[in-house]
Amino acid sequence: MPRLAVSARSLGLLLVLLVLAACSRLELVYHNLDWLIPWKLDDYLSLDARQSAWLDARLDEHLRWHCRSELPRYLDWLERQRGLLAGSPDAETLKGPMGEARQLLQASLRHVTPDTARLLAGLSAAQVDELDLRLAAERARLNEQQLGGSPEQRLQRRATRAQRRLEDWLGPLHPQQRAYLRLWAARHEANVQPWLANRERWQAQLLDDLRRPPKESLSARLEPLLGQPERYWSEDYRRAVARAERSLAELLSELWASSTPGQRAHLQARLVALRSDLERLECRG
Repeated sequence: MPRLAVSARSLGLLLVLLVLAACSRLELVYHNLDWLIPWKLDDYLSLDARQSAWLDARLDEHLRWHCRSELPRYLDWLERQRGLLAGSPDAETLKGPMGEARQLLQASLRHVTPDTARLLAGLSAAQVDELDLRLAAERARLNEQQLGGSPEQRLQRRATRAQRRLEDWLGPLHPQQRAYLRLWAARHEANVQPWLANRERWQAQLLDDLRRPPKESLSARLEPLLGQPERYWSEDYRRAVARAERSLAELLSELWASSTPGQRAHLQARLVALRSDLERLECRG
């Protein structure tokens, strides 16, 4: 799926682990995850009883695979970041763990892609039309959220969203850190339009594939689009992704270098608690 939201959504300590930490009942959340599917299909279209039963069964299998095969890799990644954060890593150093986190996500994406393609290939014409309408509504909402208002209003909204995520991990930011965050939010403005344009182009390709015969080859045609979305990136968007990841690494480095002892202790405590919760999870099946 298109990915530039990485720069905003990963501002805590990166990617998937933030999702797992979002609820105090971690085991309940983990064993009911639908984030292994590239998007929540039931948010975008109405599945019939047969489709829902098939999706539930496949999701259970993917979750068992993820718990057995991927969770140990997450734990290893998490432990290594605790060691890294004992110092003050620069932006270049942070690119390494950010890349590793992306690879963890890509492994899950590749694993679910065949089943996602199979489900989409079985949609009726009415379901494809419903998907089209809901994607259009979501694009309108995102355009308003990301492009609405004055440049200063957009900057403030972006900085506020990021600050909320960061403070969950670091505690309250001090004035210098908030200044770093505003600079990041201002730099990120240049990446928004390429992200929205790429998202719209990717969705248009998906809908075109879903409506184009022959139906028998649809699942195979969808797999590259779903599992290797970077193949469909424009050069403009590719540059925007690189800028966003570089800017994020710089921000995280600045925030950590300027962190107080209390903030460092707060983050380390959160990481210890998260690791403990993950280690207690029991893989089912």
